[in-house]
Amino acid sequence: MSAAQYTNVTVNAQATVTYDGRCSSHTIMFEDGRHKTLGVILPCDNTVERYHFSTNTSERIEIISGECEVKIEGDEEFSYYRAGQSFVVEGNSSFNLRTEEIVQYVCHLEG
Repeated sequence: MSAAQYTNVTVNAQATVTYDGRCSSHTIMFEDGRHKTLGVILPCDNTVERYHFSTNTSERIEIISGECEVKIEGDEEFSYYRAGQSFVVEGNSSFNLRTEEIVQYVCHLEG
């Protein structure tokens, strides 16, 4: 489980914004060199039925609030995740995500 807050970090004030502002995240950097991103994903609708994200490094994505369905590259079906749960996506891979509500997450960059 993730901490409710982080101390002694540097925050990149410039957000990464995708899907015309429907997804945004900020990178935080720890003194020991670790990085995480904190993000928000808005609900899918007729404009965006699902989000597609690619990874460069292994990522553990922890859902902080909301719920979503995720289909990791190579999986045949979507799996359900809600606040307090996480999923892992290998590096150089991708996943699809769909949600009917706002999802907040912490992405633990593990590679």
